[in-house]
Amino acid sequence: MTRGAPPLLSAAAPALLAVRILAVLVLASVVLRCAGTIVEEPRAALGTPEQIKAALTGDDFRLKNQAREQLGSLPPADQMSLLAELIAEGDAPTRMLAVAELARLPGEASARILADVAASDPDPEVREFASLALQP
Repeated sequence: MTRGAPPLLSAAAPALLAVRILAVLVLASVVLRCAGTIVEEPRAALGTPEQIKAALTGDDFRLKNQAREQLGSLPPADQMSLLAELIAEGDAPTRMLAVAELARLPGEASARILADVAASDPDPEVREFASLALQP
């Protein structure tokens, strides 16, 4: 007689992994939002969607954080367009960031983009995060 994990525990493993991933992403979001206050540096000019997109796809952590903050100042249609571009063109971490920001936007358009990411993104973690973002 072999012992395995109880059926309830085995069935819960994917959900626990999803919760852990979500917790890490929430923590990363908090760290990104707080990082700018740790070291005060002059803010970069990020007034246009193109400047924000360039900063979000760049390697500078502080600039990326500033761009994420500035993203909220854009009109919702510009936010949606920029995030859709990041999902289409960005690397996995950038797509993950775009999914997190899309999850904050209300409406059917953001839900459609998230559903598409959940179904077809090449990275399984991005797909899973998009699926979690679609849940009420």
